[in-house]
Amino acid sequence: MELINEVLNDYSDYCHNKLIEEFQRYDASKYDSIYWYQRYKHRIIDSKKWELVEASNLLIPSKYLSAYELIKQDILNGESLKKYQSRKLKTLDYDDDMLSHWGIQHLHLGLEIESDGYIERTGDLLFVFFKESKAYIVGIYDHTSWCDTDIIESIHNNWPSELAVYQTNSTAPPLTQEQYKILRSKNACCNIVVSDGTEYMPPGSGVTANGAPIAGTFNSQKTINMFNVYFETIKENIQLILDSDPERRSSETMTIGMRICHESKDFIYKIKETGFEFKLQS
Repeated sequence: MELINEVLNDYSDYCHNKLIEEFQRYDASKYDSIYWYQRYKHRIIDSKKWELVEASNLLIPSKYLSAYELIKQDILNGESLKKYQSRKLKTLDYDDDMLSHWGIQHLHLGLEIESDGYIERTGDLLFVFFKESKAYIVGIYDHTSWCDTDIIESIHNNWPSELAVYQTNSTAPPLTQEQYKILRSKNACCNIVVSDGTEYMPPGSGVTANGAPIAGTFNSQKTINMFNVYFETIKENIQLILDSDPERRSSETMTIGMRICHESKDFIYKIKETGFEFKLQS
């Protein structure tokens, strides 16, 4: 029996369709669809129910209280937060430097949804550190604060355990906000030293030489490797898989493909010659 692997091809088609759905077109000659999609997906906040945690020194100006309450409820209820994000999400190769370097998302504090589906823009922004199942509300900052180390200082003071994995000891000197700006403009990655001398590698992982988030590149390679491993698992267990088909269908050639279930987000694998679908146990 010959097994043909079309899992990655099918996932690549899935990524292509998602990109066309969002952007109508993209430059497929520059990067493949898996890389483009993972790079874009890195900027999107998952629509899931988050546990919300506020910094102990959080102060919300009265003019933003209503908007903040709406954002809080959307975070807690698992609603899409895309409308609060930058309109630059409309541009596929836009990279959010503060997210790429420090892992911080920024949300606008407007109340009215405008014609393009985004909330009205505000001069001040809500900075949030999303990690695993928690949304850490860092504070409200203005549009000049992208490299303000007070942001990392606040996370360090409020939730040091969330930064522990990034802690290092290279004896790097503290940098000024202006120095961070210069380094970011050159797509250079650097550690952050807070006031008590604790040093952290970039919580957002940093960027590659072209300014793209390292996390996006990593996720692309991780996804490719994952599907290759899954195919090997299918290959090793193909007889068990065939035996689980109630109709006992078979073929001299077995082409393994996949799709993503829209509701559950599960990977559904398929033997294309017979139509039999199955999932892998985690």
